[in-house]
Amino acid sequence: MAHAAAAPALPSTLSATATPGLDPARPCDSPAHHAFDFWLGDWAVYDAQSDRQVATDHVDALYGHCVIRQQMRFVGQTYRHPGTPFPLAGMSISRFDGQHWVQLWADNQWGAIILSGKARADGAVELDSVIPSRGRDMRLVWHAVPEGVRIEQAGAVAGSGTYETYPALLYRRLKPAKFK
Repeated sequence: MAHAAAAPALPSTLSATATPGLDPARPCDSPAHHAFDFWLGDWAVYDAQSDRQVATDHVDALYGHCVIRQQMRFVGQTYRHPGTPFPLAGMSISRFDGQHWVQLWADNQWGAIILSGKARADGAVELDSVIPSRGRDMRLVWHAVPEGVRIEQAGAVAGSGTYETYPALLYRRLKPAKFK
């Protein structure tokens, strides 16, 4: 009778116990892992200039707070790819990798974008595109504000460093955040 080989032990560099200050039972419980907590919840999303609702968004924490998942659905024509007969919808997965936040956004019209960045001293989280998407660099900045969350958006021709500001998004809470 053949016996299955025992799984190899993880190298100490991959073990949660090898990282000072991390509890192996709660590997994503550092302050850095909670930088996006203000964004968790169910939201009505508005164009900050016109105060017109443009989307709904559900943002939750999964897997012991190691992953932040966003599920966004736009209403009407907002951000719709020209000629597309249905609203934009997409999702992101964000993870603090020990040094930076990394986010992958994917949707049903424009494609995908990978962003990376850090929480700033003022509590905002700023992420920039890692690879240009459709010839553009992107910058998103999340701010906790009295109304909820404000996301500033900017884009630039890839590699130019000259950003143009896009309309900000203002999130107003529908329901409290849920942690899993």
